[in-house]
Amino acid sequence: MTMSTSMNDAASAGQYTVYSDSRWPMQTGIGNMMTACLQRAPRNARIEPLSLTGRIGSPFSPMAISAALAHKNQTGVFWSAGFVPPAWSGLPSVVTVHDLTHLHYYSKLHRAYYDLLFRSMYRRCAAIVCVSEYTRREFMEWSGIEPNRVHVVMNGVDTAYALNKKTLDIDYPYVLYPGNRRGYKNLDRLIAAYAQSNLPAKGIQLLFTGTADANLTALAEKLGVGQNLRFSGYVADEDMPRLYRGAFHVAFVSLYEGFGLPIVEAMASRVPVLTSNVSAMPEVAGRAALLVDPTDTSEIRKGLDRLAESSAFRQELIEAGTERAALFNWDESAGKHWHVVEEVCQAA
Repeated sequence: MTMSTSMNDAASAGQYTVYSDSRWPMQTGIGNMMTACLQRAPRNARIEPLSLTGRIGSPFSPMAISAALAHKNQTGVFWSAGFVPPAWSGLPSVVTVHDLTHLHYYSKLHRAYYDLLFRSMYRRCAAIVCVSEYTRREFMEWSGIEPNRVHVVMNGVDTAYALNKKTLDIDYPYVLYPGNRRGYKNLDRLIAAYAQSNLPAKGIQLLFTGTADANLTALAEKLGVGQNLRFSGYVADEDMPRLYRGAFHVAFVSLYEGFGLPIVEAMASRVPVLTSNVSAMPEVAGRAALLVDPTDTSEIRKGLDRLAESSAFRQELIEAGTERAALFNWDESAGKHWHVVEEVCQAA
């Protein structure tokens, strides 16, 4: 037997099959993580996307995953970059919990569904990956799963943000909020704080990603800054680094985050960050951002003004943020994910 043949046999012996739920949409944190991990899958992992239809957030999604797995050989492991486990399966499962917003910001019916069904499905998983230590602690307290099955693997940030030096063709200075409009994102307080700040008088606009929102626009009009609230419209993934790079600073004062990817995307873009001192945001930001109480409009206002008025402080945050962002590497993050998956497969 030649050395080449021996190496091939060894590689074959170490191969394993990963059945994945690949429905997570792009331009979402989960979708970005899924893509980053799949692009960096180890050579001995054979990735087989499950044939799944329907909305991934449907209450019936765990059952659909189980039905798809039932038709597979009962070897390998199920893996999802997101939080939806199979309802039942003969295969070990690894899923990623990004946050527990359902415990705080959804309906009583929604929480009951998670308490009664999802909790038991998570307990049947071989391993859970959480994207921050904060989320891990909260998840273990809620689920009762033993610590050795719950792992922390923090997200990475696309290298496009650090490599980019260009901005979009926007003809006004702006503070950027990049993200969705869910209630816990605290956009009403951000607008109120902006209205009270010195930014409108300085001509610095408040720019939200996405299309115009009637409720937010009405609030801005009521507070006298309707003409200062801007909306970017659709921005392609490849243009997001340019949108960040052109910002005066990023304001991300959410009430709750399991991680907070815009924090590190802004830091990698060499843009100062104003963010919250609650949940996972201090863990992600470290000492490289200005932290404020997101429930205190006055404190948010003071933060906006400080970043606008102190160039020395802005530069201090830019330098600290650049160093901090370098810690969030998708190669390292994906490697840790696949290590968990392979360990689960070997133990099965």
